[in-house]
Amino acid sequence: MFCVRSSVAGFSALRNAIPAVTPGAGHVRSGSHAAKRPNYPMGQTATPSLHNDLPPAVFDDFDRKANWRTKTDRRKRKGANDLSSYMVMSAGAAVTVYMAKYALYGTVMMVGPSRDKYAAGSVEIDISTIPEGKNAVFTFRGKPLFIRHRTQEEIDAAKTQDVGSLRDPQTDEERCKNEKYLICIGICTHLGCVPIAHAGSWKGYFCPCHGSHYDTCARIMKGPAPLNLEVPEHEYLEDSLVLIGK
Repeated sequence: MFCVRSSVAGFSALRNAIPAVTPGAGHVRSGSHAAKRPNYPMGQTATPSLHNDLPPAVFDDFDRKANWRTKTDRRKRKGANDLSSYMVMSAGAAVTVYMAKYALYGTVMMVGPSRDKYAAGSVEIDISTIPEGKNAVFTFRGKPLFIRHRTQEEIDAAKTQDVGSLRDPQTDEERCKNEKYLICIGICTHLGCVPIAHAGSWKGYFCPCHGSHYDTCARIMKGPAPLNLEVPEHEYLEDSLVLIGK
């Protein structure tokens, strides 16, 4: 065996003893690393490798070799990779909308009328246009306002009711300054729904949300509502003209 470091002459003899490999000679690639393959020179003019017993290095990408990209959908991979980004953007958008809501609310409250001026609002209504037995609906301070022109039967039913058995005891005279007309806020005292007129067991008002029944004087008779319908402050300027919100 020759030693490469022995002498120049020894190296030359070793070079002549190894058969030269033609540059550019083809070879067959196979899936096994142990397949016999001729060694290429180190470059096109370099000396052939001395270690013919070692297979050359294979730098194949086994993931690509398994064709994993062709077995999955590119759009699904992109969606899975971008999921975290979408979640962060969605959370940021939700926080932004939430803060913008309160910023807009604060701006409206700042430039709008003060609470005392808003509470001082009043409205005059001509009640002569309401037929007997009908319930008219108006708007008062952003709330529905019921004005009911009661029949004599409805008046008698409200006056003969046993006040002591009521959940929120009030007489008909306390609630109606003019017995012909019932004036109340049309919002159920349970959860703020709008009752239906001429409905329910007492033919007064009925809230279909949770089954609260009111009589013809808008007093709670049955159901979960704790209080009677609210009667706003009002004053009769004339027999047919009433001022709401005095």
